[in-house]
Amino acid sequence: MVLSDILALLALATSLLSAGYSYRLSREAHHVSTYYGAISLFRELDKVFIDHPDIRPYFYDGKQLTAADRNRQKVQAVAELTLDAFEWIWYRRKRLNAEGELGWEAYILDTLASSQPLREHYLSRARWYPGITRLLRDHPIPSLTGP
Repeated sequence: MVLSDILALLALATSLLSAGYSYRLSREAHHVSTYYGAISLFRELDKVFIDHPDIRPYFYDGKQLTAADRNRQKVQAVAELTLDAFEWIWYRRKRLNAEGELGWEAYILDTLASSQPLREHYLSRARWYPGITRLLRDHPIPSLTGP
C-alpha cells in the first residue's frame, strides 16, 4: 500500500466519522426543536386560560357548553386550537421520547375525557385529526363515540 492509498483511507474514515457526527447532531437538534415546538404550543394555550380563566372549566372540569352559553364562540375556538395542538404533538410524539409519549398520551386522553367541547369539536371534524383518531382507536374513551 502506498502513501496515497493510506491517505485516501484516512480521508474516507474522517469523512465517515464526520458524517456520522453531523447526523447525530442534526437528530439532537431536531429533537430539541420538536420539544420546544410542543412547549410553545401549550404555552399559548396556557396564556388563553390565564387571560380567560372563565373558559378553563370547559376543558378540565367537565363544565358543559350549551347553545345559549355566552362563552360558546370562545370555547369552540379554543377547542379547535387545543385539538390542533394535540394533533401536532401526536404526529411528532416519536421525536420526543418514550416517556414523553406516554405523558402526552395521558394528557390528550384525560383532557378529551373531561371536555365536552373538545369531544364535540372532534366528532364534528374527526377527518381533520387522523392522529387523534388513531389514538382513540387504540385507547377508546367511553363518552366519545366516532370514527
